Amino acid sequence: MKKIIAVFASLIILYSVYHDLTVGVLPAISANSTIQEDTSIPKEKAEEMFTETIQPGDTVLSILETHQQGALPVAIEQIVTDFEQLNNGVKPEQIQIGKTYTFPIYSEVTD
Repeated sequence: MKKIIAVFASLIILYSVYHDLTVGVLPAISANSTIQEDTSIPKEKAEEMFTETIQPGDTVLSILETHQQGALPVAIEQIVTDFEQLNNGVKPEQIQIGKTYTFPIYSEVTD
């Protein structure tokens, strides 16, 4: 009886892996989809950015922390989104040494 249960469980796991690799578990967005994301930078934020050439050891967060002189007043997710918008979809983990990128400037948030 234990062997039958083990074989049945193995088949379920194999099918799950096969289904995940071939079909996937996330819904696909078709080419006809009407979902559009506005990736343009608002005009009032256009002056709130700076450019920096990447040096060895630099990360997006380290550059922003250096420029902001300490802790950042926004969430990391917002930093990633803003960086991608300013740099035509380049992800922070894809920055390259010697290239120049645009970074957002965040003003201090006061409660």
